[in-house]
Amino acid sequence: MSATKYRRKLIEVALPLVEISRASKADKDRRVGTIKNLHKWFAAMPLPALRALIFASLVDDPESDGDRQELLSLIRELVPADGSAPSEHIIREARKRIAEQNPALPIVMDPFSGGGSTIVEALRFGLPAVSSDLNPVAALITRTLGELLPEVAQAPRVSPSSKQGQIQVMPFDDFADDLRYYGSLVEQATKERVGSYYPLPAKGKPVAWLWARTVPCRNPMCPIKVPLFGSPWLSKQKGREAFIELEIDDCNVRFIVRQGKVSTQRATKGSGRAQFSCPKCGTSLSEKDLRAAGKAGSFGLQLMAFCLDTELGRIYVGPDDAPQSSKIAPIPDDIDEIELGSNTKNFSHPLYGINEQAGLYMPRQLAILAAFSDEVAAIRDRVIADGGSEQQATAIATILGICVSKMAQANSTLVRWHTREGPSRCMAAFSTQAMPMLWDFAEAYPFGDSVGSWSAQLASVIGLLRSLPTSGEKGKVVQIDARQADRLVQPGTALIVTDPPYFGQINYADLSDYFYLWLRRSLRGLHPDLFGTIATPKSIELVANPARHNGDKDAARRYFIDGFTEVFASLQKASRADLPIIVAYASKQDDKVGDSAVSSAWEALLEAVLAAKLAVVGTWPIEATRHSRPVGIGSNALASYIILVCRPRIAEDVTDKSAFLARLAEELPEAVQQLRKGGVAPLDMGQAAMGPGMKIFSEYREVLLPDGSAMKVKEALAEIDKAAIAVIDGEETEYDATTRFCLQWFRQRAFDVGPYGDADKILRRTGTAIRDLVDAGVVSNTPRSTVTLLDFDSLPGDYDPAADQRISHWEIAMHLAKRFHEEGIDGAARLIARLRSRPDTPISLDRVHRLIHRIFKISERRYTETAGRFNQLGTAWSDIMSAVQNVSSIRYVTSEIDDLFASAEEIDDDDD
Repeated sequence: MSATKYRRKLIEVALPLVEISRASKADKDRRVGTIKNLHKWFAAMPLPALRALIFASLVDDPESDGDRQELLSLIRELVPADGSAPSEHIIREARKRIAEQNPALPIVMDPFSGGGSTIVEALRFGLPAVSSDLNPVAALITRTLGELLPEVAQAPRVSPSSKQGQIQVMPFDDFADDLRYYGSLVEQATKERVGSYYPLPAKGKPVAWLWARTVPCRNPMCPIKVPLFGSPWLSKQKGREAFIELEIDDCNVRFIVRQGKVSTQRATKGSGRAQFSCPKCGTSLSEKDLRAAGKAGSFGLQLMAFCLDTELGRIYVGPDDAPQSSKIAPIPDDIDEIELGSNTKNFSHPLYGINEQAGLYMPRQLAILAAFSDEVAAIRDRVIADGGSEQQATAIATILGICVSKMAQANSTLVRWHTREGPSRCMAAFSTQAMPMLWDFAEAYPFGDSVGSWSAQLASVIGLLRSLPTSGEKGKVVQIDARQADRLVQPGTALIVTDPPYFGQINYADLSDYFYLWLRRSLRGLHPDLFGTIATPKSIELVANPARHNGDKDAARRYFIDGFTEVFASLQKASRADLPIIVAYASKQDDKVGDSAVSSAWEALLEAVLAAKLAVVGTWPIEATRHSRPVGIGSNALASYIILVCRPRIAEDVTDKSAFLARLAEELPEAVQQLRKGGVAPLDMGQAAMGPGMKIFSEYREVLLPDGSAMKVKEALAEIDKAAIAVIDGEETEYDATTRFCLQWFRQRAFDVGPYGDADKILRRTGTAIRDLVDAGVVSNTPRSTVTLLDFDSLPGDYDPAADQRISHWEIAMHLAKRFHEEGIDGAARLIARLRSRPDTPISLDRVHRLIHRIFKISERRYTETAGRFNQLGTAWSDIMSAVQNVSSIRYVTSEIDDLFASAEEIDDDDD
């Protein structure tokens, strides 16, 4: 192999993955005080992860363990566990370390700026930064964070205020006052123009109007219009339960609001995706019927209920008691005509005759949003007239334009009414990265203070200001194709850190048209370079969207690979020779090659990396799922980002397949173990293992197959996947006999009943007896001719591992999954604390952790509920380990426990 021609950076040797992942998850969970509050973006990278990656890419690996641990400790302090920004003295120390090793500071460059995380963290370190994005919405978000806001952090107040003349206490305090003042002017002017379209109740403040679409009954003898709604519940808040009932006469359906805990009313929606039935005659309405009705223009709207806040709390009234208005909002005649995405899997409205963005709104929603946009478009001149600078006027007007776009997210027919334990509320659009058809929806009150209101958007943006760096440095952000991004910097001057589009999983441009419609109306005069076209650029967007290639998946894939080959070649020109190129990626396994699962997205990206003459010299998994993330086995949502550390490819050696497989067998077991310790969720282990496997593959110029041809990336990924599975399967020999029996039986039957004869064969192989397994609390032998593994519901709720005389790894894993599902992290931590209180336990928590991954792998494709539980448990493992130390019932503290739980990285492979 060729010798390394550069000094390795810390990122190529070590990272404190547990702490980075913990902080990244906390950042995802944060609802306020985060840059996510500026504007919605899709799959944005968490700030702590970018902070750690940038720092670790700019400091050399010290090559001594003591000095390396000092740097790793600094990174731990850079990523506080709650996901917040680090203290100023830690940032100063990090800046000092970077400057010591980089006399000429590199320009941090991100050609896929997305939500702006990279530029924010680069500026926090005082580094020059350039970001770009083809998508104008992403470019505006990043420009606001990286260019506009840094210029006004210390700027004096423009607006009149009771605080006039006072010294600004904190950065952005005066700017926040300006936003409130000019925001109130915009709201007041809009309300005067179109506020009368929203009638007010005699008492209380409106929260939302709840609507159902209607369609004529398919039965020609039934005259009613069928209301299409999925649930009768309006509120499930304790003591304030409310629901709707239907009253049906000869020709009409009326909604009546009832109070109470029990609803006898059924929804008109059936179990299918678009299956409804008439509440009068029972005639069913299929998806085909609804599509035909929509295309014929037969959809209507019917008010179901009106929600308002009163002195007595949140209440609901029926349509007859809702305030009425004699004014009908006219649809503005100058709304841009932007077509909805053609991918009907993610954009279902065109199937029902709704083809344009404007069709996603009710008439008065269009009128309100257009009025807000027009008032914002005029606010820049007002700021200038009041004595504000160009920078202040631009920043204020841009933020207020963004607030209009944020309002649109909670003011369209994509807004759900979310019933929960607390007060029910509007749920803004894009809880998924799609635009599904909603049959019943909520219309928020724009002049109140609940979700969807102008004041809520303004407060959300103001709340993020304290999370931004305030040192005064600003970056540069432009809209440009990533294939040309090298033009933005001098050759050989940049550190490349980027989070590129995820193949075909997210329709970025089509989704962002939803926001572009309103941003363009508000800000095209202020940012003409971003909003010169009617819609966002589509044809050159670097995603694998078959809809843009006449439905041809292969053509879409080829376009993605060719495009990213150009991107990576361009980035190499910009990259400083001594620095790695950092690429964050996430994708779900979706193809089968033989017995192995291979991700088309991973294959495409890696093929582009290698085609651009880059090598993967390191990989790191960063677990960043939100704690509230639903686990959907088979979904494309991943818990982990895989960080690729790339260098120019200097490989000259050629090897054959057998030698490649031998290296996989030798090196992958340790790599898989490190991935577990790094916090990779079981769901993501297959993809995470691709990293170290591709590192081996990319060290060769070619890997030759027996016929002399070169192994392709897809074939290499399949071999890596098989090798990873073999690693996980081979670990079964380390477990106790009870666990080995349970694994083999579970693989055959899960928790179903099986004949004793089948069990007897496994009993003989594992050297166990059925009576011992029954006594161990893992199987049932009743009736005696059958055997059943005890499922979660059959396990005792008061299990105490400290008193268990026949304890096994399987039993601990099962009880942990049950306890975590029922009691969360603290419940699982208490169980482990009891386990560790045994004076001489035969259970290795490291092996339990590996077993959790193994059970998930067996369950993934056949037993999704079980897989979901074990994935959640594996994902939360590092948090559970940390929580063990805080369990009040632990009455002992030993250095052994401290060593075990202080960091998941330090668990000994041979710990028994």
